[in-house]
Amino acid sequence: MKRSALGKGIAALIPEGPHLRPGTGTDVPIGEIQPNPLQPRRQFAKGALEELASSIRAHGLLQPVVVCRAPGGGYHLIAGERRWRAAKLAGLERIPVILREEIGDADRLALALIENLQREDLTPIEEARAYHHLRTELGLRQEEIASRVGKDRSTVANALRLLQLPLDVQEKVDAGVLSAGHARALAGVDGSDRQIELARRCLQKGWSVRELERYLQKRPRPVRSAPDPETREAEDRLSLALGVRVEIKRRRRGSEVRLLCESEDDLIRVFRTLTRGTR
Repeated sequence: MKRSALGKGIAALIPEGPHLRPGTGTDVPIGEIQPNPLQPRRQFAKGALEELASSIRAHGLLQPVVVCRAPGGGYHLIAGERRWRAAKLAGLERIPVILREEIGDADRLALALIENLQREDLTPIEEARAYHHLRTELGLRQEEIASRVGKDRSTVANALRLLQLPLDVQEKVDAGVLSAGHARALAGVDGSDRQIELARRCLQKGWSVRELERYLQKRPRPVRSAPDPETREAEDRLSLALGVRVEIKRRRRGSEVRLLCESEDDLIRVFRTLTRGTR
């Protein structure tokens, strides 16, 4: 059954009642609001912000932003950073807010992530980084992340796999010159040098995702049975922790872990990571 959390809107995740101050339709000075330090979105199109600022000048800010109190005073944004930025451009001195108290980092990031997912404002890499933060910094499993953001577990797993791509390729996806479909296809290619080469070829030849997939299907690939979900997640977590591709082969007696280093520098870095703290 398809999850419907996203369809309920951001308000569905902000419970009413004792957790909110009475009279939530209040205005605060815009200068007292700070950006959400956990905001997964990093790119805000200047032209789109200017358009929204013009609308705000004409009609005001119709939808309040969601904030919580900052430890040093003032407020941290939870949801609505695009509206907050546009309101600043429009010259507003005060804006309407909904105050949310006692919210943890996991919920703050999840709310910001969900708002952006609803609006389709995140790049595939920004989305993947947000999932990675929820998993590594806040200790959530893929199933828990999927439940919080209203996505299938496989969607979260596929997004996280994009972070194994070389930074050069990730930057092209972040810039929008390569699509999420290109990135997913490249993530299945062995070797960072090969991934970079194919990414450049996609741009030079103007390959669509389908053309890239057809090219990859023509090349013989080693046959490997698909690992179970738990093993695949373990591979993904080790890959992200060590920065190299990891394969786990489970047997009746014991298991084999393969670290696929593409260069001498990779090998040295993995060695130092694994031997840190030993003599």
